[in-house]
Amino acid sequence: MSSFGPNGQPPRIAYHNGAWVSATGLTIPIDDLAITQGVTAVERIRADAGRLFQVDLHFKRWYHTLSVLGIDSLPNPKPLRELIDEVIDRNIEWVAANPDFGVILLASPSQSKGSTFVIDLFPIDRLAMKQRIDQGSALLTTEVKLPDPSCWPRSIKVRSRLHYYLAERQVRQHDPDALAVLLDNDGTITETAIANVLIVEHDQLLSPPVERILFGVSMQTVVELARRHGITWNQQPISIDRLREADEVLLTGTSCGLWFANRINGQNLPTDRPVYRKLRDAFDEFVRSQ
Repeated sequence: MSSFGPNGQPPRIAYHNGAWVSATGLTIPIDDLAITQGVTAVERIRADAGRLFQVDLHFKRWYHTLSVLGIDSLPNPKPLRELIDEVIDRNIEWVAANPDFGVILLASPSQSKGSTFVIDLFPIDRLAMKQRIDQGSALLTTEVKLPDPSCWPRSIKVRSRLHYYLAERQVRQHDPDALAVLLDNDGTITETAIANVLIVEHDQLLSPPVERILFGVSMQTVVELARRHGITWNQQPISIDRLREADEVLLTGTSCGLWFANRINGQNLPTDRPVYRKLRDAFDEFVRSQ
């Protein structure tokens, strides 16, 4: 039987550049490009009842990000899936203690010692997620903008997150529990550090144009479920006023999948959320059917 750590958790094993290492001792050299230039591809995949959520969509984004960053010589989809399965199998005791968990992939470009590539697991706080799903999250708009697409495509998922940090730091001075909404160059809304933002107007879904945001896997799922249930989805720039005046504001992200905003900039939103309830039920049924 494995020994348990000081927090009462079974030890966790991670994959790092072909080796199996203790996750608590996982390190990246100080001269790695992930440190010196913040060049790190990342993908987070939630597991539901031990099954990876929308893994094909996550892999599609992962390989797109690797291509843009020029990170090569990493496993193709089939061996990557086998490696992920092995990480989970090697952590059977940890998974039993953390049934709500996700898989994280990290990679940085080649240097003299080759690319850095890590597969690890992370716990998901079930109670915190249930609270978000049941009670929602507050949103505060900020003056912080997403980096211009001419810097790097917004379609890639990376660990260059200084803009999110600064936005959240600004918001914590006013409401430590609120999510910070970042803006685009024209002053319209984009996303938060952990969630895409959609609004409901006249029973229709509306989001910022997908080329202006990171089109998240959970958002892609919700949009498809909306289509199946006859709910129209459109893409338009969304002003702060339009966000505040929406009938409903929905949030999508890895840990919760789908939840809602309960207030915007201190202003409460309507508590009757028929579109959210319909899509939440559809989302839960989709997860159960996987």
